[in-house]
Amino acid sequence: MFNSIVLCTFSITLLLANIYCFIKKKYLYLFIPCVLFLPNYYGIEFSSSLPLLSVTRMMYIVFYIYTFINKRRDFVIKEIDFKKLPKEYYLLFGYFILRIISNLYYVTTYGQALKTLLVVIFEQLLLLVAVYMLAPTKAEMITMIKAVVWAASFLFVVGVIESINEFRPFDGLYTISRNIYILFYYRLGLLRAQTTMMAPALYGNMCILILPLILYLYDYLREKKYIVIAGLDVLAIIHSGSRSDMIFLFMVIAIYFIYVLKSKERRMFFVKHFVIVSLALLSYMGIAGFYNDNLRYYYVGTAKSVLNEVGFDFDLDEGAPVNTNGFGGNYNGSVSRTRQFTGMYYVAQINPLFGLGSGAQTRRQVQFYWHFGNGKDGWISATAYDVGWVEIFCDEGLIGMLGLCSLLVFMVVKSRGDRFLVLSNVCYLLSMLSTGNMYSFLMLYVVLIMNRSYNECQLA
Repeated sequence: MFNSIVLCTFSITLLLANIYCFIKKKYLYLFIPCVLFLPNYYGIEFSSSLPLLSVTRMMYIVFYIYTFINKRRDFVIKEIDFKKLPKEYYLLFGYFILRIISNLYYVTTYGQALKTLLVVIFEQLLLLVAVYMLAPTKAEMITMIKAVVWAASFLFVVGVIESINEFRPFDGLYTISRNIYILFYYRLGLLRAQTTMMAPALYGNMCILILPLILYLYDYLREKKYIVIAGLDVLAIIHSGSRSDMIFLFMVIAIYFIYVLKSKERRMFFVKHFVIVSLALLSYMGIAGFYNDNLRYYYVGTAKSVLNEVGFDFDLDEGAPVNTNGFGGNYNGSVSRTRQFTGMYYVAQINPLFGLGSGAQTRRQVQFYWHFGNGKDGWISATAYDVGWVEIFCDEGLIGMLGLCSLLVFMVVKSRGDRFLVLSNVCYLLSMLSTGNMYSFLMLYVVLIMNRSYNECQLA
């Protein structure tokens, strides 16, 4: 009953928001957050051989219609002077050409290759063309970033509540009959937060990928509310239970302080608020832990688990309340990630150029060399990718990987001189070491970079 109420309320609200934003010419501000945060299981299923018609994909169609009506410039291939085009844009073209080629190889063999091909063209290539045609101004880009950050802030709050109370409102958006691979994990006695992101590690990565945008708004607007949002982001990362993202958090903050902030005045401004946020979070966790043994064990155990990743050897089950199962699975998170790189060696022996086809892990065609303990090692079939580099190579081979590298190099080249965009690129590269590729966030960064290039919307 509750799930039905959530589904009806959310769907009606989203429909009205679509109508309002379309009419008021504000659809970009609704569309981008929905692309990033709406779950794939919220939609309609026609056939198992076809991609799901998720609500997000419906919104892509509406967005392209909106672009055609409100475009500020046309996109005509015949009018492009390739001789005058900056050479780095050949890297962007290379991404789409190589990824299309790598998926075409298996398009008559596996249905997933066709689905991925459609995603690359419909949700990535056409998206960049549409944003180019809309030509958003700097003010519009800032508003879009605000919309993304506020939508993410809502997920930060829901994620923390979900972790503590096991209250999962977004389960009500599951409207398809197909079984979507959604992971639920308990760690240190609490449910790991994930909201709409379908896995705790993806949720943790989302928090990291949004952080540069929060820092940009904090630095650009100097409004205290973004300090609060940054604190919520950190707390959400903690409740994701993702040790890699907690380590990434320290790295991002260090890069921001050393590389992005150049003046003494800006650094002192940041240090003051960093101390305030840190003391506020420590006070909250201390008070919560004092009144709730489960929260105390979770926060203390989480700190120990992160320290174990850098060489310490704490007993993570020590002090566990009687109603918990201790730390849970995957004591050695970094080891489980690094061992997945052996899958690239396995695939390279079979088809190094094209890989094993998109979705190879769901067909259990990829194998990782695993350590089982007691001196036993061996190859096991993979069921999921937790490393973006492994995902692209195993699915699409060297051709697909070169395509992704081409896009990443394009982003690096076009981000020069803009420290926040450089920080965003670093965040995405870090995220590839923790989960499979989160392409919607990658395309968001490309949109920011391309808009900066065309409209001099420098996010710094």
